[in-house]
Amino acid sequence: MAAQDRPTSGSLEERLLEEGNQFSFFQVVRLLERYYRPQARLGHQGPASGEVVRFRPDNAMAFPSSDVVRVERLAPTGDAPARFRVTTSFLGLYGTTSPLPSFYTEETLRWDPEEDTARAFVDLFHHRLLSLFYRSWTKYRYHVQFEDEGKDDFSGRMFGLIGLGTRGLVGLTRLPSVRMIRYAGLFVQRPHSASALEGMITDFFDGVPARVEQCIARWVMIQPEQRIRLGRVNCRLSVDASLGEKVLGRTKTFRIVLGPMGYDSFKSFLPIGESFRRLDAMVSLFVADRLDFDVELQVRRAEIPRLQISGSGMAWLGWSTWLYSAEADGIGERSVVLERPAARAKAMAPG
Repeated sequence: MAAQDRPTSGSLEERLLEEGNQFSFFQVVRLLERYYRPQARLGHQGPASGEVVRFRPDNAMAFPSSDVVRVERLAPTGDAPARFRVTTSFLGLYGTTSPLPSFYTEETLRWDPEEDTARAFVDLFHHRLLSLFYRSWTKYRYHVQFEDEGKDDFSGRMFGLIGLGTRGLVGLTRLPSVRMIRYAGLFVQRPHSASALEGMITDFFDGVPARVEQCIARWVMIQPEQRIRLGRVNCRLSVDASLGEKVLGRTKTFRIVLGPMGYDSFKSFLPIGESFRRLDAMVSLFVADRLDFDVELQVRRAEIPRLQISGSGMAWLGWSTWLYSAEADGIGERSVVLERPAARAKAMAPG
């Protein structure tokens, strides 16, 4: 049974049938399309038999009080889905708003409702006209045409702006792809700035303070064919000569500083947590250049549980364990620097 505070589908349909004139035209059509999920959308390529709504204008001579006169359920035909007829008070070749002389409307009133073939023929054009009118209203209203999981056409275009235009890519990332649409404006800006990355991380992870430190020093391995070898590979002193297998560089690495944060949030950003994997996927998607980065997590010292043997809490050496120091007793937070798995593997690779 449905919850008492939640309207059932039957009550929604009954209200539309009984009080259809209390709804706006767009709301009536939107509710019917969203609930019944027709095979064909109104105003598109059809077929018309797959649409959930049929339109016709009202032929009454009274002044209309709303844009929807009534909503009626059509008789089912075979296994066809439910269909409804929405009678409107606008955009008709007959009725009070018709641009034609009133005697055309008076003529429709004389026709037999049971054998109203002439009116049914004219309503073919009315239905298409009102369908296109509804489609034009939804075209630039993203919240109206949005479908679950971003399956609508407009969401597909937004995915293209953030680098997820291919449907196969949407499911490969650990990110909630629909939520990433809100950052499309940041993705289209070139070049991508550190401040944009900071704001996106803070917003995505519910207000966690984020700061980007640029030009972080890191040892970079020199490819074997580029190392100095006497008599084989020569370099110029003070220009491109270096001793050893690696060189200290600042052009390829930046650091993301997160925090101060609580201990529970801190654990989620460890490499075993989902937040760390999502952060890695987000930054990799946003930073188009071939840059490495590491993450510094700052946790408020007051929230760090004491490490005890056989304690109930779990600790990870190098990540969430610190030795007590009287000198550091007054420090407001502790921090740990984490490298991406790809960057760590690259640094440990043999020359």
